Amino acid sequence: MFPLTEQSLRRQQEDEDESITSEESFFSAAEIFDALEIEKAPYQPSKPAVAYEEALQLVKDGGVSCRTFRTELLGCYSDHDFLAKLHCVRQAFQELLVAENNQTFFGEVGKRMVMGLMTKAEKNTKGFLESYDEMLHYTLRQGTWPSTQKELEGRGVVCMNFFDIALDFILMDALEDLENPPSSVVAILRNRWLSDSFKETALATACWSVLKAKRRLLMVPDGFISHFYSVSEHVSPVLAFGFLGPKQHLFEVCSFFKHQILQYLKDMFDLDIVRYTTVTLLAEDILQLSRRRSDILLSYLGVETIPEINGALQNDDVSFRGFS
Repeated sequence: MFPLTEQSLRRQQEDEDESITSEESFFSAAEIFDALEIEKAPYQPSKPAVAYEEALQLVKDGGVSCRTFRTELLGCYSDHDFLAKLHCVRQAFQELLVAENNQTFFGEVGKRMVMGLMTKAEKNTKGFLESYDEMLHYTLRQGTWPSTQKELEGRGVVCMNFFDIALDFILMDALEDLENPPSSVVAILRNRWLSDSFKETALATACWSVLKAKRRLLMVPDGFISHFYSVSEHVSPVLAFGFLGPKQHLFEVCSFFKHQILQYLKDMFDLDIVRYTTVTLLAEDILQLSRRRSDILLSYLGVETIPEINGALQNDDVSFRGFS
């Protein structure tokens, strides 16, 4: 061993000091990171968003609740961010659906989208149209609203709003369920010895059996959920076979449908795409967003888009008035 000179001793001490400083810096950074994870800095919108900021304060005061957090699905910054935007979106839809032509538009869009999917799947739409119109007529009867509210509250729906009922409870739940099909269904669809027609029939039978079992547990035998199940009897087998079945062209159609719906919902919760300055401006943007996305999807499905002339729609169909 060579003897340590004064210079080498000084260098060794400097190295040790630097090592200690680096460790202290590391642990300090780690502590700061942990603190940020526990209490994230508030999100700062890139442009004025007065309605959003007011809603955010309401959220902090515990004034906004939801059935299911869609924070990650809708690309929100945090649960508080999601709730604040949800509150604004609820208000926007409430304002939108005061106008009868807007009520008709949203009811008609849902009908035409499903018709397009069923037509692509080469299914007769007559039964679906009858069930869909019956459900809409049911929602128009004010005497049914109290029981409908009790039914939906029993399912965790905390707000009688178009977003909470039609988009969250019905649409997003349906797409979510298709991502986690029962193992028995997957086993049938993956069986190479079964024909495609047999698989489709077996899948439809499984859907109907599940809905039949659910009907027995209904709080109101002929209520809103029952009418929704009647619609689902026609739609669920088509969506299930489209997403899970072996037909590639049908899978592509259903995937495009899902992508457009999810992107529509994400855009609705994006401060850079729609204006959260006031509820009225947000309502205007959501309506335009709804028209743009529906035009894209309906055109892809080969279904006539919904024209607007002088603020009115050219059809005499019933509206979604009950969901305002």
